[in-house]
Amino acid sequence: MIALSRNHMAFTKTRTFAAALLLGYALVAPPIARSDQAYSDTLVTVSADVRLRVIDAGPPQAQSILLIPGWCFTADIWTKQIEALSDRYRVVAVDPRSQGRSTILDHSNSPDHRAADIASLIKTLHLRKPVIVGWSQGVQDVAAYALAFGTDGIGGIVLVDAPVSAGAASLDAKEAAETLGLLAIYAGSPRNYLAGMMPYIFKQPLSPSELDTIVTAALRTPSSIGVANLALDFYGKDYRPSFKRMNVPALLIVAGTAPDKNEQIQQPIPNATSAVVDGAGHAVFYDEPTKFNDLLIRFLADRVKHEASK
Repeated sequence: MIALSRNHMAFTKTRTFAAALLLGYALVAPPIARSDQAYSDTLVTVSADVRLRVIDAGPPQAQSILLIPGWCFTADIWTKQIEALSDRYRVVAVDPRSQGRSTILDHSNSPDHRAADIASLIKTLHLRKPVIVGWSQGVQDVAAYALAFGTDGIGGIVLVDAPVSAGAASLDAKEAAETLGLLAIYAGSPRNYLAGMMPYIFKQPLSPSELDTIVTAALRTPSSIGVANLALDFYGKDYRPSFKRMNVPALLIVAGTAPDKNEQIQQPIPNATSAVVDGAGHAVFYDEPTKFNDLLIRFLADRVKHEASK
């Protein structure tokens, strides 16, 4: 996602970091070279009016991992996970609706709608017991999925560097005023605003050409839609009741720089463990891919596989 206010990328407690979180990013990466495993990058129909751009890599019958990016980001942000994991897992990454090359809609862009897309995608691609990984705004999509569909059909969940939203239930007037002010800046000058926010998302500096590619791709989401999506995430539905429906192994991966890391770790999700990745910015898996991938592999091997064997 890239969101702005009270909880880090989704709801951070500091104004500076809140501004950073307005960034959305869709990195345009070259096709991943594959010699011995299936790989596709295509559009998948998930409803009558929505087609999602999907990268699908790795052995079709292997344990599947479904990667959900944040606000305005695309499947390409997960390139380092696709490259590292698709030799042994089926790795599926998606451009959510109204992001990247997926269908752009001027309506129906809430976490609930994106959750329905996830459910349809799992069915359409015949993903058996996938582990769903949501980053930033993607955390709200995973929570919305659990709330609407339960977790009996999936193998596990991984929430990356954002807490589940309390929506309007935890509205703070001062933070709301700051957030709305930032939204106005983003709406008025999205390219300049997004470019200025990049250093808050990635700990490692980006080259000028990479920065331009990222920002240009992020602008595929019209700013009016971006503003509406963020307002829904911040001031919409309380997704915390989803905790009781998360009845599968869960992993919370938190950036060491997150100002709300204690809040993330203390979320009352049954059967959850947590890990803090020092040296990483909000894009944990991009800044520290080896650490992130190792955490995910251990989670799959030690907890998801163990649970499935019962």
